[in-house]
Amino acid sequence: MSVEFRPMSDAGGAEVIGIDVKAVMPDADLAAVEQAFLDYGVLLFREQPMMVRELVAFSRQFGELQPHVQKSYRHPDAPEVVNMTNRKPDGSFDEAGARRGAIENLRDGWHSDLSYDPNPAKATLLHSLEVTSSGGNTCFTNVASAFTAMPDELKSRVIGKMVEFPYGGVPMRNKSAAAAADVMDEETQKLAYAVHPAINVHPVSRKPAIYANPLLAHRIQGVSGEESEELLELLFDWIDKPEFHWEHEWTVGDTIMWDNRGGIMHSGRLDYPRDEARRFIRTTVRGGPTEAYVC
Repeated sequence: MSVEFRPMSDAGGAEVIGIDVKAVMPDADLAAVEQAFLDYGVLLFREQPMMVRELVAFSRQFGELQPHVQKSYRHPDAPEVVNMTNRKPDGSFDEAGARRGAIENLRDGWHSDLSYDPNPAKATLLHSLEVTSSGGNTCFTNVASAFTAMPDELKSRVIGKMVEFPYGGVPMRNKSAAAAADVMDEETQKLAYAVHPAINVHPVSRKPAIYANPLLAHRIQGVSGEESEELLELLFDWIDKPEFHWEHEWTVGDTIMWDNRGGIMHSGRLDYPRDEARRFIRTTVRGGPTEAYVC
């Protein structure tokens, strides 16, 4: 069976048909998947359950894997894998765990993974093990399209600006991100800090996109605190416009892979029943430095 890609929405994303996630992809299929990843930004491999080692093997076909900075959530059998769950070991609700990448107010949750790292991730692969009876969708916004549609006056104000991205260690703008960062030790919080352009260019497609995100962006350098706050709020409102959005309703065994290098942001919805468990495993494919867009 040849590989097919079925669009998930008008804004982006595609479901991959014809790939066995537990098998090594032939070179031609891997090349097709990588190209679709550039074209669509998000790829869905539907209802193919995997164990931890199988997710690691599948993910490594896309590049070197990177352990997450939050050591307490690393899988005990594979440091490249992160346990994403809303449950503590005793079965009680884990507030910090639930807020890792998820939020009640979607507008404030958009982000790309590892934007607090000087070398953010290439890709994230998230695989569902246990899902709730309702809610908990993962949502995406096409920030490359958002930048293209942005008014020229706003573009001129943000192109070339650099933004601070801390993950703890300072009073953070976003309370959900602060709650997740609180479980890290002070030394790790100090290391989780980066400066990136407000508008970056994708290293492969060369498309410009909004990179400053509402979950982790702290302030814009080189302007007053008032102007920084104004510009960030304008960008975050623009990212949140519904015409750039789509979302995925999970079933057990789904794997979603998304691009973190520019063009796509994501957020989970924190709207599911809290008495129900939600369990995922996640890998991160190592990326490289960001590049500022110059018009």
